[in-house]
Amino acid sequence: MRRGVLLLLLLPVVLGAAERSAPPWAAANRRLGQDLYREHCVVCHDIDKSEKNKKPGPSFYHLFQNGKLPITGAKPSREYITVKVKFGGQIMPPFIKKMTDAEIAALVSYMETK
Repeated sequence: MRRGVLLLLLLPVVLGAAERSAPPWAAANRRLGQDLYREHCVVCHDIDKSEKNKKPGPSFYHLFQNGKLPITGAKPSREYITVKVKFGGQIMPPFIKKMTDAEIAALVSYMETK
């Protein structure tokens, strides 16, 4: 009887922890995004906080947390960043032929964590 009561009391705690934990593929997806950033983006964009950005592109540091994009001032969204990565900008090259949709999604997910 006591064991059953204890299990009933712990059930919400266990279920709550399971809901908060990331799915097993999230870490692999984050690593993929980080690898893609290092391969394609690091030349022009910072992603970690630094004193002064000396790269030609805007910094990705806290891009989604800041509430507005560094150049346009628009609210950042996954869709907007995805389009920019795919089709480029004034000086940014397009990556639609260099990365798959899944890779671009992993890159954007990685950017969201920084």
